[in-house]
Amino acid sequence: MTTVKILTLAAIVVISSGAQAQESKVQSMLLRSVTVTCKLEESIAFYRDILGQEVMEDGIQSTEGAMRFLDTNPTSKVRFVIMRGSGVYPGGEIIGGRVAFMGIEDPKAPACKDVAKLKNQRGVQGSEIHPHRVANIDEIAKRAKAKGVEILFGPKVSGTRLSRNMMMYDPNGRIVEVFEVNITKVPE
Repeated sequence: MTTVKILTLAAIVVISSGAQAQESKVQSMLLRSVTVTCKLEESIAFYRDILGQEVMEDGIQSTEGAMRFLDTNPTSKVRFVIMRGSGVYPGGEIIGGRVAFMGIEDPKAPACKDVAKLKNQRGVQGSEIHPHRVANIDEIAKRAKAKGVEILFGPKVSGTRLSRNMMMYDPNGRIVEVFEVNITKVPE
């Protein structure tokens, strides 16, 4: 075998093994949870006034584009709002997902027609519970009660005794869990 053939074969082996090494496994991380809502201002107020979130993006969406995935009208106004939390928590800083809304500002839109009839309900197939790590859960509970938010339970010590948590409904009927982590177990 000539030197050129040996070098060519060696180059093919190196290239093919490099291609295999560059293949990456499938990975996924939730960037944000997006809720379609006809109660946008109520939703913003809940996450801002009770959970201390802040609006980081608020923009009008193309209604034509939104109609591809929202049950709305050609004349509907659609806003996309992203909110974020902030703060340093016991155990270290948390970097996580965002809360976002596709707000349909048109009570005549098909997606909004029965909103007034919707009731909060316990979790069923396909429901989601949205957990938020928080600081000062007692203040959050106080704010929620003052605003008349329906609280499912809490704040109470968790079964592991490493956190305190509570669950409540947001204006869209979504269950929101808030939990505050303790560095050491809460005494029994």
